[in-house]
Amino acid sequence: MSEMNRHYHFHTREKPHSCEVCGKAFSIKKYLKRHCLTHTKEKPHSCELCDKAFPRKRSLNLHYLIHTKEKPHSCEVCGKAFSIKKDLNLHYLTHTKEKPHSCEVCGKAFSLKKNLNLHYRTHTK
Repeated sequence: MSEMNRHYHFHTREKPHSCEVCGKAFSIKKYLKRHCLTHTKEKPHSCELCDKAFPRKRSLNLHYLIHTKEKPHSCEVCGKAFSIKKDLNLHYLTHTKEKPHSCEVCGKAFSLKKNLNLHYRTHTK
């Protein structure tokens, strides 16, 4: 697909490539191919250091950070370092005191969704 066609599909929101399994549609064929891996459970990208495998090369590259212990993303407030930028962004919520995740049972609020999920266990005991 030419760059112009890709650009056109982006603006028109046209999605000419559909998954034969679930019907989900994509504007770019590459995205459809990547999506299809979710149905086949195919994981063509393997870690050379352990037995883990991943459907996407990007996931494998992030995984390698576990082995190298590399943490290139540092918090400007407290200095805590993270391997993945997304984790740093979630960490910033602890400094802003923002708590967007609330318990539907008791109303207690949490910065991180994972902490809310842990909290829900206290209601099921």
